[in-house]
Amino acid sequence: MSTWTDLGGGILVRQSRAFLMNSVALVHPEHTVLVDPGVLPSELDDIAARVRAANPTNVTLVFTHAHWDHVLGRPWWPAAHTLAHDRFDADMKRTLQWIHEETDTIASKHGEKWAKRFEPFRVSERVAGLHFMRFGPWRAVFRDAFGHSESQLSLHLPEPRVLIAADMLSDIEVPTLNAVPPAVYLETLRTLLPVLEGGAIETVVPGHGAIARGRAEVERIFARDVAYLETLEREVRKLRAGGASLAEAQQKLEGMRDVERHPEYPMREIHLENIQLAYDGVPAART
Repeated sequence: MSTWTDLGGGILVRQSRAFLMNSVALVHPEHTVLVDPGVLPSELDDIAARVRAANPTNVTLVFTHAHWDHVLGRPWWPAAHTLAHDRFDADMKRTLQWIHEETDTIASKHGEKWAKRFEPFRVSERVAGLHFMRFGPWRAVFRDAFGHSESQLSLHLPEPRVLIAADMLSDIEVPTLNAVPPAVYLETLRTLLPVLEGGAIETVVPGHGAIARGRAEVERIFARDVAYLETLEREVRKLRAGGASLAEAQQKLEGMRDVERHPEYPMREIHLENIQLAYDGVPAART
């Protein structure tokens, strides 16, 4: 089965063997944009071959956030322009040890080696909030996408109606909170809903998992993640208001609906951590 999916118009998606992570290539001879190229050395070689075939005048690397599996492609294009959130540099520096540990582990697991050790880098251009940009023929809209990462951006391509969703809207993973309550993640999704309802999103490329194609499927995956987060927030609030401890809340909600989405990617531990973050974000009951 091909690791590449052609969405048409020069938009290519390559799925990794590692965690089904998606790298996006917006290929054009004037300007090629690579979003989160990765994950394994052989896969990055494959992406680089596609770029060489296009022979673009300009290459830009976009990093949706600073988690280890999304940042590994930089050494393949050392002269490329880079773009990320204005929190990206600090986030990557803070998690450098984690990046090194996971990088070594994933290569060893798949029988590969890195030509050189990953080193942190400073991005060329930083954006935040709502930001409109053009890369040659590509018109892009960047939005803050907090909840999973404090340095996360989503990237919307209005003309082809494609949302590159970073680590959101996955068919294999529940929303994963990162040191924030569910309300932060919910706000990110709700900010995107008017774009969806206006007909401007017909394809969603998640950071991990299957591409959602067609209005009905895109609406379904949005509704699924919103429902998980709303249920988590509501049920934790009720339990804490009733005096339940964190352990009691986790026991009560461990079997919550739609936690396990794929047999090879168990979400139980992440779900329990989500419950804790939701619990910590709710005031304790008055006594």
